[in-house]
Amino acid sequence: MTQAGIHNLKNISEEFGCTIISCKPNIKVQKVLMRKFFEKYGKPTWYVDRLIYTFPLHMAAKFNTPMLCYGENVSFEYGGNADKETYSAMDQIENGVAVGMPMEELLGDGVTENDLSLTLAPNAEERAKLDPFYMSYFVPWNSYKNYQIAKAHGFHDLTHEWDRTHHAENFDQIDSRAYLVHSWLKYPKFGHAAATDYTARYIRYGMMTRDEAVRIIKERDGKLDPLCVRDFCDFCGYTESEFWRIMDKFYNRDLFEKNDYGEWQLKHPIWEEK
Repeated sequence: MTQAGIHNLKNISEEFGCTIISCKPNIKVQKVLMRKFFEKYGKPTWYVDRLIYTFPLHMAAKFNTPMLCYGENVSFEYGGNADKETYSAMDQIENGVAVGMPMEELLGDGVTENDLSLTLAPNAEERAKLDPFYMSYFVPWNSYKNYQIAKAHGFHDLTHEWDRTHHAENFDQIDSRAYLVHSWLKYPKFGHAAATDYTARYIRYGMMTRDEAVRIIKERDGKLDPLCVRDFCDFCGYTESEFWRIMDKFYNRDLFEKNDYGEWQLKHPIWEEK
């Protein structure tokens, strides 16, 4: 974790006087599944992403807490396969990030069904007792405004700690370095990543012009931060050469081609559009 991430978790409890119930995933299983899903799908963090969605449901059912509050409706705010505006987060478990994988894909290499029990959502009877909802249905969702509110309550960003080479800001998804490999994998697959995502939001918020955004995208979007790569490789047991050989196969040949220096480059980058 980053120092900001460690501080922010502690600060939530101190600032708001609340108990934090957290899940530390099975690291042995996490390493096996990260390698398997990175190499096969370019989706290394499925195991922890799935737990992010299933664990709160299990705890809400266990402690009889039906009003389970989420921040934003991810698919509606940012795009996805369930992009309807609704207060209910009951179907969130089926979105593109959290959707389950066939058990046969998960088992093996030391991973058992028991190891995966928390990745299974509560049964229909238990879920029927819950009423999970999105705060973004009731409050207009603005990432930058939320950041300012959080800072007023002691939230730390990455200022003076880390300037991420592939981001346009230093306050979103700041808890872990290695995790950002997963979100950056949008770039070789679809031709855009975090810098495009955030500058597009800034344009919608009226905080930036398109020309300003394009300059940042050109400079940053494709440059996966080396610290992310090092932490990811250290955790999974790859050499950096192995990592980039695996990454190489995920580049979409319809969007990318290699230049004379062996670097992947977009065939039709946004800064060349008329």
